[in-house]
Amino acid sequence: MKFKNYMTQKMKSLVLFIGLGLSSAVAFGQMNGSYTIDAAAAASATNFQSWTTFATAWNAAAISGPVTVTVKSSINIGTAFVTLNANAGSSATNTLTIDGQNTTMTYTSTYAALRLNGVDYMSLKNMTIENNNTTPGGIWITNQSDYNTISGLNIYLSNNTSATTGAYYIAMSTSVSSPTSTASVATGTTGQPGSFNSIENCSMYTATGNVGPYYGVTMTGNSSNYTTVGQNNTTNGNQIVNNDISRANATSGASSSLFGIYSYYSYSSSRSAQINGNAIHDLPFPGATTTTSNLSSYSMIYNYYAYGNTTNRTQVLGNNIYNIFSTTSTTYGLNIYYPQYIDIQNNIIDNAQSSGTSATMYPYYVYYPTQATFNKNTAKNVISNYYLYNFYIYYPSYIDIIGNTADKCRQNYTSGYFYNFYIYYPTGVKCNANIATNNYCGYYMYTFYIYYGSVGTYAWNEFQDNIITGNSSVSYNYSAYIYYYNGTNNFKLNRNY
Repeated sequence: MKFKNYMTQKMKSLVLFIGLGLSSAVAFGQMNGSYTIDAAAAASATNFQSWTTFATAWNAAAISGPVTVTVKSSINIGTAFVTLNANAGSSATNTLTIDGQNTTMTYTSTYAALRLNGVDYMSLKNMTIENNNTTPGGIWITNQSDYNTISGLNIYLSNNTSATTGAYYIAMSTSVSSPTSTASVATGTTGQPGSFNSIENCSMYTATGNVGPYYGVTMTGNSSNYTTVGQNNTTNGNQIVNNDISRANATSGASSSLFGIYSYYSYSSSRSAQINGNAIHDLPFPGATTTTSNLSSYSMIYNYYAYGNTTNRTQVLGNNIYNIFSTTSTTYGLNIYYPQYIDIQNNIIDNAQSSGTSATMYPYYVYYPTQATFNKNTAKNVISNYYLYNFYIYYPSYIDIIGNTADKCRQNYTSGYFYNFYIYYPTGVKCNANIATNNYCGYYMYTFYIYYGSVGTYAWNEFQDNIITGNSSVSYNYSAYIYYYNGTNNFKLNRNY
């Protein structure tokens, strides 16, 4: 499919290039070596004066070796978005590297400024993409764009004044106007948008007074044909690592609902899908309070049907979510749904507050995990005016819950419940060395609530070396409520003081 699309694009573009009178090397569809994008220099066989002329050349050519493009000019592309298509010569050896050299691409129209339509083995780095439209996007990845790396970019939405679900920083989807559109078949433009891509060390932000996008980064796979066996219709092995998503430069405004990182039907067949080391913070803006915030609902990391395997496990590691203030609706820090073979470790949620008197807070929400580790995660300074579940783990099968900490969290509702560790219907669980300290509840507190556990194929369940200290409640305060544990259990060395 990619080759067919490429040949059609090449023949259409070849006529244009002959008319432009460029070198025969480009005109006859060959690219190899070093090029520049420099509006201040004359057009030549190796210099393009605009992003548009470079994209036209790329889309007409088959590369015969590695191509490096150095961008030397900041360029306003107006309403002419840039599309890079599949190239028949692309491979792990014949790569495309675009070094932005700290320049800026400014785009003034709707949705994504840069659109990767089946392009493979591309590295894009060191530049700013600014979109000043009211319905903006940064980068759109589609049509099986694989093995690409986006690194060290600033993506700035400078005029996002209207709340819309079509706004995003980076989207892997089947529609440029819908960052969560899913595939209906395995290949082609309605197939999976991309696999084995990396988005790393990027900063994504908006201007003050703007609402900001509904989605930060999205990765959407195929739900209708999806199975637990890796295939072309899954977003496979994508990695979102060490990015910063915030409104740290804003002083007001925000979308009322948002997703920070959104992953839908991912797989880790030969490389682990990763959401690691990202910072999502200062929402809706620095210095906000539950009184000044208009943010009502969110999932900062949403990972739906993530399938790892024994060799390549899905990873959600070392993310830092902080300074989040919301109002009236249910909120999720990490919202991870039906994962298999997943590691959720070393994440921190700090200073998340909600004022809603009917708004349940789930700093960590893990639903039906199988073969999972949930270790060394932290919830601290979380404040709820309704129900609060710091670590909500529902129907887990074979899970380690080890070394997690709930610290200085408050549930202020005088008729509500506060669960630090809510573990419902576990099969094969090791709940060890967790700490709950200095938490407060306005009504009923359950530090450990473990309901109807069974051992499965384990020799026994473990509940040991947990520490409960300095917690208080207006009414009932249960340190450990363990109901109907089946099989052999190993309960020891827990401390409550």
